[in-house]
Amino acid sequence: MSTHRARERIARVASRQHGRVSFAQLRWVEASSADSQRWLSQGYLARVLPKVYAVGHTAPDRYADLWAAVLYAGPEAAISHATAAHLRGLIDFAPTSIEVSTPREKVRSLPGKIHVYARRDREREKFDGVPTTLLPYAMLDLAATSTDKVVSRAVRQLDRRGELNLKALDAACGRGRRGSKRLRKALQVARPAISYTNSELEQLLLELSQEWKIPEPRCNVYIASVPVDAYWPAHKLVVEVDGADDHTSVAQMRHDRANELTLRAHGLTVIRYDWLLLKARAKAVHDDLLTQLRRAASPAS
Repeated sequence: MSTHRARERIARVASRQHGRVSFAQLRWVEASSADSQRWLSQGYLARVLPKVYAVGHTAPDRYADLWAAVLYAGPEAAISHATAAHLRGLIDFAPTSIEVSTPREKVRSLPGKIHVYARRDREREKFDGVPTTLLPYAMLDLAATSTDKVVSRAVRQLDRRGELNLKALDAACGRGRRGSKRLRKALQVARPAISYTNSELEQLLLELSQEWKIPEPRCNVYIASVPVDAYWPAHKLVVEVDGADDHTSVAQMRHDRANELTLRAHGLTVIRYDWLLLKARAKAVHDDLLTQLRRAASPAS
């Protein structure tokens, strides 16, 4: 095959892989060793990992890095564990090293860059164009290598997006499978109410309620035509949470006071916390909320 034709074919392959190709793919398009060496010297190819090359440019690109890791790990490899969860938008922060699973047992991890898991039982699919382990396996692997808090957040994110398939996740768990215990625990404590919060602060209030083991409130409901953030019906208690930029104008504060007056007229107690209290003084909020709940539940009240 001519050099020109080989270069055209490798460009087409690279275009599907965010500009990355493997040594094996260079051989597949019948590029000769002389061609490869010439392209390297000319800068058309640039080595980014052992036997993995950038084609045309080496500009930073997260998806290109993911593809490079998959190509390094070899055929049937897939992004997995926390890296897959981050790619799917289930956790906020990607791990320092890209995590990839492969059926090949002799592929070594590259410290600080790629963590390789030798796994033969991980089916894969394309997510955002990148080979990735199937969602149930990504969640199981995340549970095997992360904390309870991280896994619970990922489960709640699936629930909010309407993608929480309990049957599929349960099927991924099993005796001897690392992560099964933690994932099952997260599924058991998952609260559907989290899906109905309108802000990060309301979510934080629900998380704190679960952590403190107090009754879970109803979120974002209407009482006497007034929308409330959190409501404990048995205690006739309403909690409103204010963000850093919310409820600060004169008009908004007047509106809030009018709503509180309406709620009190219906026999409800209304308390209000802001972002600083929930973030920086969670213990004080805990004590105050418990006091309000106990007071409402006492015979005298």
